[in-house]
This record gives sequence, structure tokens and C-alpha cells, in this order.
Amino acid sequence: MIIQFSRAGFLNHPYALLQFALGNKSTLHEVMLMRAGKILLGDSFDRSYAKAVLKEISDGDFIPLNQLPGVSLPGNKPTYLFGKFLYFIVRCARPGVMVETGVAHGVSSWTILNAMHKNGKGKLYSIDLPNQDLKSYNPTNIRQSSGWAVPDELRHRWDLRLGPSQELLPQLIKELKEIDVFFHDSDHSYENMTFEFEAVYDSLKTGGLILSDDVHKNDAFSDLVTAKKINGLQFYTKGGAAVK
Repeated sequence: MIIQFSRAGFLNHPYALLQFALGNKSTLHEVMLMRAGKILLGDSFDRSYAKAVLKEISDGDFIPLNQLPGVSLPGNKPTYLFGKFLYFIVRCARPGVMVETGVAHGVSSWTILNAMHKNGKGKLYSIDLPNQDLKSYNPTNIRQSSGWAVPDELRHRWDLRLGPSQELLPQLIKELKEIDVFFHDSDHSYENMTFEFEAVYDSLKTGGLILSDDVHKNDAFSDLVTAKKINGLQFYTKGGAAVK
């Protein structure tokens, strides 16, 4: 079952409604993140700890991205709802091993690695096929390599591998044997999303998480949740998450 996290569904929270009416989306986001944490992490979800993580997000307490003059980077920064969720859930779940497909500039990787840095644990394994997105995510548009935006301070927890996920993902899963969290953000075709979800599912620990950007583009994520009879949620801004 997928729970839809829409604005309308959360505006029945009186304080969130008031703050949203005053133009403060952050409070609405915080209510959503706390609810998502409880759904995905169950009894292991620590509300006091989670509130401290929300303050980190509000304060912008992160090791900065690498920047280039005049370049505004797209991606899942913790200033947007799904970027906030990505940071929040990695902080709260505290994964030891996480796998990501799709890197481009490395904004999502940076968000995840900041969370792992604060956790003091974890390793992120990322797979990227460079130069496949001919729009703003193409690193060659700014003559940089995959993941260039991730600063050196965070790279000791990062293993970046270049090539197609159809080849590298099964190899990586065989190497790792078991993972805590998987995040899909590569080619968003139904065929590729389904391939990646199926490739990692058996290696995912019980209680492990499958996260995905752009689940609104096709039915791959909802089909996974239905076929595996697991619980999931989808943010109105397009990202989704499910727990095994």
C-alpha cells in the first residue's frame, strides 16, 4: 500500500495549517517528515532524535557543496522537501551500507554523505553512467565529472563507480551481499526502475528501505509495493519510499 503525502492531507494539522497560511512551508515539511519516519522506521523511530535532525536541516548545518561561479545546481538539496527527506531518513535510519544509482553533479550524494558524516558511520556506493541526461543534469554542460560537487571532506565514505547500472548493480550487490538502503535516481524508465528494484530487493535487510526519485513518471514503484506487499509512501513532490 502506498500512502500519498499531499499538502491537502497534512493541512488538517492545525499548527501546520497556520504556518502554511503564513507562508512557512517548513513546518508542513517537518510534520510530513516526522510522519514518514514513523511509517518507515516503526518502533525504532526516536522522535526526540528526529527533532534534533529537523533542527540541523532548519539551520543548514551541512558541509558545503563544491560550487562553480554562476552555476546553480539542481538536485535533492535539503532545502527542498525530498532532499530534506533524504537527509532526514538517512540520519534517522543510520544505514551502514547504502547504494545509489544516478549521480550527475552529486547533489543527492552530497546530501546522503552529509547525513552519514553526522551519523559517524555508513558507506555510500554510487553508480553513475555519465553524460546520459542531455538537460541540466549533464555534467559535461559545465565540463565536470560525475559527482564533482561532493567535497573532499565527505569522500572517505563514498565509493563511486562509473558505468551502466544493468552491469554494475548486480556486481555490486554480489560484492556487498546485504544492504540497508537503496536509492534509485538513474534512468527513470519503467524497465530500468523495475530492473533496479528487483536487482536489490533480495539483498535488502528486513526493515531496509527502498527510496526513489521521480516515482510519478511511471508505475514501477507502485508495482513493486503491490507485488512485494510492502508499505510505501509518495511525496507530492515526486519522491517515494518503501520498507521491506
